[in-house]
Amino acid sequence: MTAMRESRLFLSEGGSSTVELAIILSVFLSMLFGIVNTGIVLWTMASLHYAAETSARCAAVGSTGCTDASSIKSYALDHYFGVSLGGTNPFSYSATGCGHTVTASYTYSLVIPMVGTYPLSLSTTACSP
Repeated sequence: MTAMRESRLFLSEGGSSTVELAIILSVFLSMLFGIVNTGIVLWTMASLHYAAETSARCAAVGSTGCTDASSIKSYALDHYFGVSLGGTNPFSYSATGCGHTVTASYTYSLVIPMVGTYPLSLSTTACSP
């Protein structure tokens, strides 16, 4: 009698839907979080580049808000719209090379759930004559 109950237990398909859902859902959620993380990294990079371009252009035209290096760095920080930089200003300014050059460097912490945190180095340079 127990052998018959055990064979029926192994032939039962009662929990197969739950197992399939668990496998598919874990793959789907991993892909979804990966897409969201990639979007955030791209948004941060685009925002760094936009702020550097805008502040280099401001320095080149000699606007009243961009008179010295510290005001240009502040102008760049005001035009940055990405993730929080943690109270730091990643922008630097120099008037050498091709003209007015603004550079930004930021280390983004990419968090992958259940795997770990990886630092991504984001940097951009904009120059306006």
